[in-house]
Amino acid sequence: MSNINFIICGCIRNCENYLENVFKNIKKIQNELNVIKIVLAYDESNDKTLYKLCQLKKNKDFDIEIIINKDKLTQHRTLNISNARNKLLKYIYDYKINIDYFIMMDFDDVCSKPININVLKESLKIKNKWDCVTFNNKNYYDFWALSLDNYIFSCWHWNKPREIIKYMYKCFKEKMNNAEMYIECDSAFNGFGIYKTKSFKNCLYNPVINPQLLDLEKIVQVSKKTNIKPFFIKNKLDCEHRNFHLLSKKINNSKIIIFKKYLFPPYEGEHSSFLRE
Repeated sequence: MSNINFIICGCIRNCENYLENVFKNIKKIQNELNVIKIVLAYDESNDKTLYKLCQLKKNKDFDIEIIINKDKLTQHRTLNISNARNKLLKYIYDYKINIDYFIMMDFDDVCSKPININVLKESLKIKNKWDCVTFNNKNYYDFWALSLDNYIFSCWHWNKPREIIKYMYKCFKEKMNNAEMYIECDSAFNGFGIYKTKSFKNCLYNPVINPQLLDLEKIVQVSKKTNIKPFFIKNKLDCEHRNFHLLSKKINNSKIIIFKKYLFPPYEGEHSSFLRE
């Protein structure tokens, strides 16, 4: 894919301990794809993240652009991340040459284990079937970003969120077990996504719940099935990925998939760890 331009981008804060291994994975990606830039949105950290990034920037293997946030961070993590991701999008959309694809990835433990580059290559062989591809994991964890089937609403905006996640996980596993190569969804991330730039034009990340992008009947159906109640008012902030993906589906008719094969080894972090207990 030497004639197709990629940019790798991500948000960085307190990632010092993971950068070395994450960039080993980026090097593997660069060996296969025409990555013309690595763009990072940096928020003030309590470790040596910025120092390590500056050292990596001197490495001729990587063409790194660091966008340093000079604005004061809010108390809401998802709002800070949304602001950072939108700075990355602006950089991509304004770039001097056409960017065909961008890879949005996490720079912490999620993407620090060895990447299966063959799975990445396989997903790109069916690029005509998706506008955004994210990836399965033996220990799938990112249920906050996931909108699947009738479970379109944020898992943390129900009065029994863990129970909702268990229902979501059952639905997810059933679909994956029956899938040949991938499943379709309304939103997903799980730490790593590849996006066709043209399919996400005029879309921005937004952590505020937007009922106009949600199929409210699906939420009603889930509530009836589970006897669990949703709430919209108590906490208005949502995962930033959901609005981004739902908006792209609405205005650009984007197709979002989760590739069945595992891109990374089993996730062992704290997110959704109760599913593995």
